[in-house]
Amino acid sequence: MRERRWYEADALMADLTVDRCVILGYSEEEVERKMRERHPFAAAILARRETARAEARLRLSRGSV
Repeated sequence: MRERRWYEADALMADLTVDRCVILGYSEEEVERKMRERHPFAAAILARRETARAEARLRLSRGSV
């Protein structure tokens, strides 16, 4: 069984605004698909895995150490 990881995802809209999300997923492709569902008219979607430091920061900010 694969482990889910945190990914940072950006959706670039046609008016050059960006929506950035942090999403839990199994792969970059899954995260890109989730972002495409949220933003069907996005010009581009970029997903990348969070670094260990960023994952720790997220856990601390949510109070789950």
